[in-house]
Amino acid sequence: MQAFENGPWLPEAQKINRDIVHRKDAQARQIHLFSGRAAKEQNRSHQVQLTAGKYYSFFADCDYSCSDIDLTLKAADGRVVKENSDDDDFPMFGWRANRTGTYTLTVTMPKCSTEQCEYSSQVFMGTKPVFNR
Repeated sequence: MQAFENGPWLPEAQKINRDIVHRKDAQARQIHLFSGRAAKEQNRSHQVQLTAGKYYSFFADCDYSCSDIDLTLKAADGRVVKENSDDDDFPMFGWRANRTGTYTLTVTMPKCSTEQCEYSSQVFMGTKPVFNR
């Protein structure tokens, strides 16, 4: 089964992401972990509650059948707040929320070589920025 062949990578990627965040901000904590499957060109959206003034780090990873995954954060009004649509399989970005509310985090799978690819997305809340971008 495809899921079992690819399964071990996503937990390892999640650990790498946690390490990246904790190296920059030891007080940061993971507040969301989303996972699922998506076919080529499909997207999956998840609601996240963010607090004004807090620093957030966002990551997405996909299995070995995926060579490109994108990540977009939108405000309640649908406006894109931050995104990473680089042609890679490890989008990440940071953002300091300027407004408390519910946001939509969307994972898009532009390239998947099997019927569906597995993905995970993590959100961390911290006390300082993790990324310079």
